[in-house]
Amino acid sequence: MVTTKKDQITGLVFAIISLALPSIAAGMSNYVDEDTATALGISVIGLCVGALVCGIIGIAKSSKAKKLATEAGENKVIAIIGLVGSILGTVYAALIFFIIGLAIACVACAAAAVVASM
Repeated sequence: MVTTKKDQITGLVFAIISLALPSIAAGMSNYVDEDTATALGISVIGLCVGALVCGIIGIAKSSKAKKLATEAGENKVIAIIGLVGSILGTVYAALIFFIIGLAIACVACAAAAVVASM
């Protein structure tokens, strides 16, 4: 009998990562000033893109594990949790990317334009 626990746990791990990375990015946005705006903007965008990638991988892995667990007659609770978590993490990462990441990037560009015009 083929077990699907490894695939289910892999999907769950990617779900946890896709939920954690945007939270770190959102926390970093509290420390923005004119000196760190560019670096923090790039960091937030990078963390959110990483979370989007992990979320998409988590969705694929969890969907596959759920299908295999159904065919094998195994418990598929971990796969479902991984699937839901990956979907939520992907949506959360997209929101943080557009709300915080791009806002910080715009502030950094505006500050650079002001400094350049002086």
